[in-house]
Amino acid sequence: LVCFGLRTVYNYLKFERRRSFDSKGATAAIYLNMAVLWAAWFQMNFWDPVKTILPAWLRYTGLLFFAAGVLLFVLGDIAMRGLANEKELVTKSVFSKIRHPVYLGFIVWVIGFPIFMQSMLTLASAVLWVAFFVYWKYLEEHELERRHPEYRAYKRRTWF
Repeated sequence: LVCFGLRTVYNYLKFERRRSFDSKGATAAIYLNMAVLWAAWFQMNFWDPVKTILPAWLRYTGLLFFAAGVLLFVLGDIAMRGLANEKELVTKSVFSKIRHPVYLGFIVWVIGFPIFMQSMLTLASAVLWVAFFVYWKYLEEHELERRHPEYRAYKRRTWF
């Protein structure tokens, strides 16, 4: 939760342009923060004190959701890697249909993996994680609308 809070403050300050976060140090710190965040989240699934027994079909549906979320994240990340700078708007690959495949991937996987692991407390915590992702998306969309006049038209023809 602390890591999500730090990332949210970072996103807020970055998109409000109250501080410059273009330095390699800030980028390294946020990546380290995210690594700790995801390591802690995965451990929550394994150490969850509220385990339950779910039917196999539901567990494997959760695994399918997790895999789909990871795939969306990877496809979105690969599409953004070709981005020379933040002045370009990515609209190809998975971005031709989904505006925020990385955030959507995170949402699908924070729901799917706890179902597969039968970790009910972690699944309940997904409400918080999804709220953070949606807020980050909100901040990013306002910045993209400001920087890219064509973003509103792109937004109308894509999902999430």
